Amino acid sequence: MPARKKPAARPAEGGVRQFAIYGKGGSGKSTMTSNLSVQLARRGLRTLQIGCDPKRDSTRSLVGGRRLDTVMDLLEKFGVADAGPPLRRLLFEGLLGIRCLEVGGPESGVGCAGLGLTTTARLLRDNDVLGRFDVVLMDVLGDVVCGGFATPMMKGLAGGVVIVTAETPLSLYAANNISRAVRRYARHGTYLIGLLANAVQKTAGIATIERFAAAIGTRLVGVVPNDDRIRQAEKKALPVSVFAEGSDLDRVFGRLADALLAHTPDDCPPPRPLDDARFEKMFWG
Repeated sequence: MPARKKPAARPAEGGVRQFAIYGKGGSGKSTMTSNLSVQLARRGLRTLQIGCDPKRDSTRSLVGGRRLDTVMDLLEKFGVADAGPPLRRLLFEGLLGIRCLEVGGPESGVGCAGLGLTTTARLLRDNDVLGRFDVVLMDVLGDVVCGGFATPMMKGLAGGVVIVTAETPLSLYAANNISRAVRRYARHGTYLIGLLANAVQKTAGIATIERFAAAIGTRLVGVVPNDDRIRQAEKKALPVSVFAEGSDLDRVFGRLADALLAHTPDDCPPPRPLDDARFEKMFWG
């Protein structure tokens, strides 16, 4: 088990820091989130990671590859009215004491995954779950076609949003849509910290993301390289920050975690998402 770093200063009472990591399906947001959780826990912060994807795989690398019971499983068993007390039993302890919660979702083609996220948000609030932690990371499917996946923003749970993206037009199109949702729900305390480039192949790809970030009024907060050690770590059901502790990759995630903790909402102006015509002109014009 990796050693904890010297504890960081605790947030002020009632000052839990909340972050939502959004991204297009397959963008690597779960990998990014789990490694950030490790870095924050090493800094002495009581950390909760919430997987908000029906695949229930967000926290897999933190719990040795186990498939956790989900909030949706709990609701099916107890119903909404009686789900509060058992909810705390779903806060599984993973690496470095990180607490892990998976929302889950219905069977494919049946029901609404976004509805489960909406109900989870209510249970978390009504049972004062978030107040037990210093930092909460939500890993959220981010194609933002379904309004249910914008629940962390609508309910004031998201706080600072980081969008994981590649340099491809489809990935940046999803990022543009997510930035629209951030702007729409800014009145609920949601703000955009910036874009996180993942598995970008070439320097030109990073330049593309930086150009897009500038166009929507945000910034590139970090670059995670396309590195085979990440895939090796995933095969071992470990975050690469644990699998390759002390490596350059570990330090990449460490710097990103420090950047999350150092920013303030005042540093993060509302995004200016592109309309479809401007987006198409930028990438296909």
